[in-house]
Amino acid sequence: MKALFLISIIALIILTGCTSEHNDELHDHSVEIEGKEMKLLSVQEVADLWEIDSEVLLSKMLTEFNLKKSYTVDAVLEDIREEYPFSPAIIKDMAEEIKQGVSDE
Repeated sequence: MKALFLISIIALIILTGCTSEHNDELHDHSVEIEGKEMKLLSVQEVADLWEIDSEVLLSKMLTEFNLKKSYTVDAVLEDIREEYPFSPAIIKDMAEEIKQGVSDE
């Protein structure tokens, strides 16, 4: 029983370490903001932080998440997440792509 517990703890430490390093490498953003803070922002506020066009960000979100409801740039991310439960990190990535001029084409 102790051996199983020890193995579980070691596995958890390894996975946690790998995950956080992996996420840091994947999500290098020009704006540093916690996901829990991001969820409380509107699309416009996110766009303002990244200094990008809010309509472009909203359009990308509508397409990416196949959203059916009608949203404006004043919509709060948490409200949009009720229709599609996306991670705020995805919005950070989208904002970075727009800022860097990365196209899906």
